[in-house]
Amino acid sequence: MFSLPWLELSRFKRHTITRLAIIVVAVIPAIYGGLYLASNWAPTDNLDKLQAAVVNTDEGAKKPSSDGEKLHAGDELVDQITPEGEGGFDWQETSLKEANDGLAEGKYFAVLEIPSNFSERLVSTGGDDPEQAGLNLRTDDAHNYIVGQMAGTILNEIKSGLNETTTSEYVSEVYLGFNDIHSSTEKAVDGATQLNDGAVDLHDGTGELSDGAHTLDKGVGKLQTGIGDLDDGAGKLKKGSGDLKTGADTLARSTTEAKNGAKKLSTGAGQVADGTSQLRDTADETTDKAEDLRDRAGDLVEGARPKLNQAEDDFDSARKTVRGDVDDRVAQLREDYPDDPNVAKLADDMDNLGGDLDKAHERASKAADEAKDLEDPVKDAVDDVMGKIRDADKKIGKLDDGAQKVATGADDLHSGLIKLDTGAGDLAKGAGDLNDGVISLKDGTEKAKTGVADLKDGSSQLADGSDDLDKGAKKLVDGSEELADKLAEGLKQIPTYDKSDRENRSDVVALPVDAEKHKDNAVDAYGEGLAAFFVSLALWIGGMITYMVINAIPYRALMSSAKSSRIAWAGYVPGILFGIAQVAVLYGVLAFALDFSAGAWVWTLLFSILVAASFHAVHQLCVAALGGVGRLVALVLLMIQIASAGGTYPVQTAPGIFQIISPFLPMTHAVNGLRTLIAGGDMFIAAQAAVVLLLMTAIALVATMFVCGRKRMVTLTQLHPSLSL
Repeated sequence: MFSLPWLELSRFKRHTITRLAIIVVAVIPAIYGGLYLASNWAPTDNLDKLQAAVVNTDEGAKKPSSDGEKLHAGDELVDQITPEGEGGFDWQETSLKEANDGLAEGKYFAVLEIPSNFSERLVSTGGDDPEQAGLNLRTDDAHNYIVGQMAGTILNEIKSGLNETTTSEYVSEVYLGFNDIHSSTEKAVDGATQLNDGAVDLHDGTGELSDGAHTLDKGVGKLQTGIGDLDDGAGKLKKGSGDLKTGADTLARSTTEAKNGAKKLSTGAGQVADGTSQLRDTADETTDKAEDLRDRAGDLVEGARPKLNQAEDDFDSARKTVRGDVDDRVAQLREDYPDDPNVAKLADDMDNLGGDLDKAHERASKAADEAKDLEDPVKDAVDDVMGKIRDADKKIGKLDDGAQKVATGADDLHSGLIKLDTGAGDLAKGAGDLNDGVISLKDGTEKAKTGVADLKDGSSQLADGSDDLDKGAKKLVDGSEELADKLAEGLKQIPTYDKSDRENRSDVVALPVDAEKHKDNAVDAYGEGLAAFFVSLALWIGGMITYMVINAIPYRALMSSAKSSRIAWAGYVPGILFGIAQVAVLYGVLAFALDFSAGAWVWTLLFSILVAASFHAVHQLCVAALGGVGRLVALVLLMIQIASAGGTYPVQTAPGIFQIISPFLPMTHAVNGLRTLIAGGDMFIAAQAAVVLLLMTAIALVATMFVCGRKRMVTLTQLHPSLSL
């Protein structure tokens, strides 16, 4: 069974070059896979070797709710990413011109521009008109497309970090606002309590106001009645003051006339007093003369008629005196003071005196006549006359005293009438003012009557309004009490946060989902993740190289009687041996040169041998069936499998045609199985892939046996092919 395979292998012992070919066939897959994996082993870990420029034009901005503190987010971002290894790339802060030149020349793989309003827009998130802060990242695909894609990822990381920081600061202010809200609500609770206390006091006051308003309304009703009575009284007073004014004017005029008359009376009374004084003096003289007359009468009685005649003359002189000037003066007084009782009495006394003097004169005459005949009767008559003269002298004395009193009274009357006239003038003026005031009072009472009617309406409305106000105050008491209770309940529900609590909560809210990435069956490096694909490629290339060096089938055996299955086996065994060698060398290089590790080493090696066996069976079939063209077909299959095996990206991301053909290609299952075994995943997936590869290997071997059967017949075309590869 192994004689034919051994015969094929024995060819390589003949020359050094053939022995070297065996080594080359075994090493090429290792070189291919090792170089590709080495170049892509951990590219993302070496991004800090790529230079990138950051251009910071941020001007900073004042933070809201701060005492002039400014935010320089651009500077903070530069400080954050420029330290080595912190910002993905090796960021260098440069000018815009230098960055543009460096990007165009390939010196910088990316340019990050921080605009001048970067900080201003960041702080706007805490204001009334928030705006998004923008960053501008530029790359040049003319230098490297993948770097541009990675730069986008780095930008997203930077953006996420900024968003987290900005959100954390904003939320911290929000939580700080809760403290302010709690404090304000606490003040509101105190205010609501005070409002309730005030409302209670207000309700008490409105109750008193309501009672007072009703009392006021009743009082205004009484006032309205009183104002009506006052208006009636003012009307009467107006009439009375008018009469008083008229009377006062009349009194003023009368007192003026009385004053003038009193002046005349005073003058006349003075004259009467002077006259009565003279009369008194005359009466005294008359008395003295009467005394002399009596003496003379005595002498006459004694017979001295001349004395009687002289007495008659004296009585006649006294009568003339009385009937003359004194009588005229008294008559003048009676004319001047017709209503004065003293003057009237004085006139009567003067008439009586005149009458007495007339009678005395008459008697004296008779006495003189009869003296001759009746000396004794004369003497008696003289004595009688003397008595009357003495009485007349006394009356004249009283008259003089009365006249003096009348003169004094007339002076006092005149002085009083002057004062009375002045008072009457003042009374008239006051009565006029009083009348004007009463007229104004009457006008005022009429207005007051109208006003008090309006006041009565207002007081009634006030009474009704105070009742409504009292009811409203009661509702205010109930509402303010409920408000205070609800605010107190709300205050209990408003949290407060200290600094550490705010910081913790702000971080949680800024990043509410802690998207921690956990890898099941994680690999240590990016190269290990790609190893399944590159190992499969390397082993496919290894199969192609193997059947470039060795024959797919021993063509000489076709001329023998050996079975087709044995011939096919004879070509396959050397290939699988080369495949095993390729697997051993490849994993040796990966393990020692790249520190490659696998989750299940033994199964990985066994599966890789199965992959090599499957690939070699396919290559054997292609070359056995098509010769040199078969190698071209194998190369085409390589390209198709690279596109559809899902080695770098899942096949689901490829166009639909590749998704359709992917399950029918051996590399797809090789990649799936190796990926699972290298990462230490589900062995069932690897077992499925192994079963498919075994099936494909068997199919390829059976097809190769069929080809061997057909190859026993040589055609002219085979002897002289049109194209030889």
